[in-house]
Amino acid sequence: MKNLLLIIGLALVSCNTKQGNITLDDEKKELNTIKTEVLLVGTSHWNNYKKADFDVAQTNEIDILSATYQKDLNDIADKIVAFKPDKIFVERTLNYQPKLDSLLNLYKTTEWGNDKRNEIYQLGFRVAKTLKHDRVYGIDFRNTEFPYDSLMKAMETAKQTTLISSFNADIKQFETNYNTLVSEQRSLKDILYFLNDDKQRQLDLSWYLEGANKGGDLNSTVGSFLASEWIKRNIYSYGLIQKYTQSKDKRIMILMGASHIAVLKQLISVNTEWKTVELKDIME
Repeated sequence: MKNLLLIIGLALVSCNTKQGNITLDDEKKELNTIKTEVLLVGTSHWNNYKKADFDVAQTNEIDILSATYQKDLNDIADKIVAFKPDKIFVERTLNYQPKLDSLLNLYKTTEWGNDKRNEIYQLGFRVAKTLKHDRVYGIDFRNTEFPYDSLMKAMETAKQTTLISSFNADIKQFETNYNTLVSEQRSLKDILYFLNDDKQRQLDLSWYLEGANKGGDLNSTVGSFLASEWIKRNIYSYGLIQKYTQSKDKRIMILMGASHIAVLKQLISVNTEWKTVELKDIME
């Protein structure tokens, strides 16, 4: 009888030990599968209100300082704050970082920035201040070229009339769609949803890879050069984001022009340790 009780006791201890080991293993596996969440926020450049910029597509811009858009902005910022990004990355170069640090400090301690239209200050700094971040990170890379005029000349020389028409039609369609949103005074949320839509990102990338890349005759590389310079700019930015992001950072936010985000989304898609989160995911 004593032997029987001993055997039963050992069996129970063995079962509990195995069960405990399984639990620990499961926890380890769960930890290993936790991915860094990357919130992607592609914007237009709000600082271009009532003035031209250097982008290929020329669009009107919203008045981000208006009461209506400030309310929209607060609602969006609140959702991002609830997402709790550990780091915020913006469209400024590495060399600009000391000034960016100074401006963030001014924003946090004075009224500076309230009348600035740039999305870095209006959204990036707003979120950083609420979350008590000491820094937003500049990760843009500007040491590239964008020979748009040379590309158009090469296409004309090669008599690529169909490609030129398609090229211009794509630009015009985007201008029309965006300007309609602005003229109708659609909410900031609707505008950002449009800029961050998968279809719009696909069209953006296609402009480079299915349009510019084919520009010119067989001896011309200007189209491929332009497309590669755009990808280069963004892959360098991605490299800085990767270097800045540590294992302790569970969530990060990338705030850049929508065309940058279109490329970054593709680059991040092959990162097995990261997963992207869309603004729409945290707003609804």
